[in-house]
Formats: sequence, structure tokens, C-alpha cells
Amino acid sequence: MQALIHFFIELCLLRRAPQDLPASATLLKVLVLAYLGVGILVGAATGQGLGAALVQTLVDTALLLGLLYAGLRWLARLPRFTQSASALLGSGAVLNLLVLAPLGMASGGDDSELTGLAALLFLALLAWSLVVTGHILRHTLDLPLVQGALIAIAYNLLAYSLLGALFTGA
Repeated sequence: MQALIHFFIELCLLRRAPQDLPASATLLKVLVLAYLGVGILVGAATGQGLGAALVQTLVDTALLLGLLYAGLRWLARLPRFTQSASALLGSGAVLNLLVLAPLGMASGGDDSELTGLAALLFLALLAWSLVVTGHILRHTLDLPLVQGALIAIAYNLLAYSLLGALFTGA
């Protein structure tokens, strides 16, 4: 387990690639559960109820895996799905755990400097997440990092819009 956590830290530092993971359906299932668990934890930390956090995280996971599957099928690279999905879920779980720090800082009260620092940390984590996703997509789709990051940005805009529309009535 420690080696797996170390792998995902290395992946988030752009030192490893998704093809370095085993193509294991069991590992993918474990990572789906880890991603769901961390998503529920983050949702609860933002003040959502556990039920709402679970549903939102399930939708997010389905969207992520569904679009990855559709894209790889369309590009005739479906054999890369298990490793790519595992990489996205594992790195997403690690980065979402890191989001708990700025969330905790922001909920600390009326300290505007602390809230500003929390917002800055959150934006830095968002940017890092886009680069990590771009790195994974670069290897998955044989693209330059910039194109992978642009796909990651487009995905995030779609996901935030869809989740916002579904769960805030916007």
C-alpha cells in the first residue's frame, strides 16, 4: 500500500506516467473506492451532507470515467483505459486530500489573511491538478503536455458546470 501511495505522489510530481501502473481491474476498483471516499470527505468538509457529497462524487466519478472511456474508444486506444483511469483516480484522490488544508484554513473564522491564503492555496492546487491531469492525458493520448492540460481545463469546466447545474439548481 505504501508503494502505491508513493507512486501516486510521484505521478503528481510528474515523475511517473500512467503506463507505469499495472493494468489491474482490482486496482481500478480500489481506486474508485478511494476517490469516492476522499470526495465524500471533501464534500463533508465543505458543509454538504454525506448523502449530497456521495451523490455529487458519484456523478463526478461517472463523468470522469465515462468521458475517458468514450474518448479512448473513439481514438481506438481502449486498452489504455484501466491504467489511465487508475492514474486519474489515484492522483485525484491525493490532490483532493490536499484540498482539505485550505478548506480547514478558510473555515478558521474571520481572519481575512488566512482566508486569502486558503484561496491562494486552493487555486495553486487547482492549477497543479490541471497539470497532473494534462500529464496523464499526454501519455494516454500521445499528446504534448499543453494539449493534455487544455483537455483537462475543458473537462473541469464541463464538470463544474454540470455539477453546479445538477446540485445548485443554477
